[in-house]
This record gives sequence, C-alpha cells and structure tokens, in this order.
Amino acid sequence: MKNVSKVCVIAIVLLIVSTAVFAGGSQEKEVEGVTMFIAGTSGAEDTQSMGHFALEKRLEAASDGFFDVEVKINGVMGETDDVTEQAIEGVPVLNASDPGRIASFVPDYGLIQMPYIFPSYTYLNEVMDTDLYKTWEKEFEAKGIKLVTSNGYSGVRSWVTNMPVRTPADLKGVKIRTIGSDLFVNSINAMGAVATALPWGETYQGIEQGVVDGCEAQIPGIYSMRFYEIADYVSLSEHFTLIASMVTGTKFFDSLPAEYQTMLMTEAYESYKENQDVVVAKSADYIKEMESYGVTFLEIDKTPFVEAVQPVYAQMGFSDLRDQLYAELGL
Repeated sequence: MKNVSKVCVIAIVLLIVSTAVFAGGSQEKEVEGVTMFIAGTSGAEDTQSMGHFALEKRLEAASDGFFDVEVKINGVMGETDDVTEQAIEGVPVLNASDPGRIASFVPDYGLIQMPYIFPSYTYLNEVMDTDLYKTWEKEFEAKGIKLVTSNGYSGVRSWVTNMPVRTPADLKGVKIRTIGSDLFVNSINAMGAVATALPWGETYQGIEQGVVDGCEAQIPGIYSMRFYEIADYVSLSEHFTLIASMVTGTKFFDSLPAEYQTMLMTEAYESYKENQDVVVAKSADYIKEMESYGVTFLEIDKTPFVEAVQPVYAQMGFSDLRDQLYAELGL
C-alpha cells in the first residue's frame, strides 16, 4: 500500500512538472520573434549606415534571436518622410530621420537640430535625460511615433561648393541643397544662401547638372556620396550637428513585450553612442582621402554664421525654449 502511495505521489509530481513545462512552453510560444527593418538613405560607406549594421548585430545577440533585423540602406524603403509614415501605419521599421523633419509632428523638438545649438555632439547623450525631451516623447506618442533614441550622430554639416566660402556674403545667390523643412531652409537662407530642397539621392546629379551650386553636408556623407568628384571646396562652417532620430511607430512598439521594448531602446542608445566615436575617427580619415583627390578643406571663422542664424531662433519660436533646454543641461 505504501508502494502504491509512493507511485501515486511520483505520478502527481511528474504531472505537475510536465504541466509546468507545458505551460512554460505555451508562454514561450506566445512570445514570437519579429522581423524588423532599420531604414536609412545613406550608402554602405556612410558612418550612419555603420551604426545601423552595428545595431542589427546587437539586437539579434541581446534578444537571442527574438529580433530578426534587416538593414535597408540607400533609400531602399523610400525617402525618409515616407518611411516615417510607414512606421506610423504599423510597418515594423526603425527609421533614421532627424529633428528637422519630424518637427512637423512636434514642432518644439526641432530645437535640437537648430544651427550651433550644442557646443559638442556629446550633448546628444544628455539631452535625452531632460524633462523637455520626456515631454516631446509623450507628444510624439500621441501622434503614433515612438522616439527610440535621438543620439545618432552623423557629423557636422559644412558648405560643399566649387568656390571658397568664408562669410555669409560669399553665399549670396548660391543655390545650396538642403533638407526640405522650415528649420533647414530658414537657417540656410539666413546664412546667405538660396536654400534648395532636393532628395539626398539626387544631390550629386543636381550639382553636376547645375540644378544647385552645391550642398551642405557632413564629412561621412560627402565621402559616401562621392561629392569630392564634383566639388573643389569644403568650407568648414560646421553649422548643423546632423542628428539621427531613430523612430518607429507606436503600433509596432506597443506590440512588443515590455522587456523587448526596453531592450530596443537600450541597445539603440548604446549602439549609436558607440557610433559617435566611429564618426569622429572616420571623418578624419575621409578628409585625408578627399584631400588626395584635390578637395580643399577650409578652416573658417564661424562667428559670422553664428550671428546670422540668431534671428532664426526667434523666427521659429525657439528663443525661450533654448533657454529652458540650456538650463536643464547646465549650459
């Protein structure tokens, strides 16, 4: 009888264990992996694209395969704004946009893309801890957009032309390709040029055919787009810090289990923070290589350009907001 009892107890224990294992297996099946895209418009040699590929590896490793990531560069998924719209509709894509573009959804967010806003790109890592940024996050979520991270750094933008540019007066009547948002257009016009919006992928042809006289771009972008083949000068005004705002849609983000939401944001932040050092190192290498092609890099006095854009802060309604941000950052 005792033996029968022991058999019954063992059977019950095995039943409980097998039930727990089955339940655990059921829970694991409920958390199915996802295929996610990381989209950008730059070429493979651009440092921003390098950041995308680094994030792909980090996410797949950290999630043990939950995230199956595919990087789509060279505008394969469409122009930047189009991909943001896809994200809002629920496409599982992490899109490389910038504050100047997505400020169309939350205007105040455009502040961090304004010319000469930060003394160093490292402040991109700090701005995300401010109360202002946390307010912007909530406002974006109300529009169906999730700010995953805003510390992507692609370099500082300068004038790419066939003549030296040392002062705003040198840009009078010069058609400069820029990003087609009020923030960029107003700033470029204030610095003396005629701002002309063109898709990034059409800029080389636009300069070559005389649609524009030049562009303003960051060193990695100049190199990856081979602008050194059609431009003689890069005048280092360094007016914009080009920021990669990595965004997805709330539909996709909210569908992820909480631990993977946190993982996505953490790995993205760390990946693009590491990529900042890559940008700095690669930019120095690219300058040397482009000089060998005959491009002249001019160190210029930035003061006239800094002064020229100050009215744009008031024009865009950013004067008080800048003071608030600087107070939070201790600037």
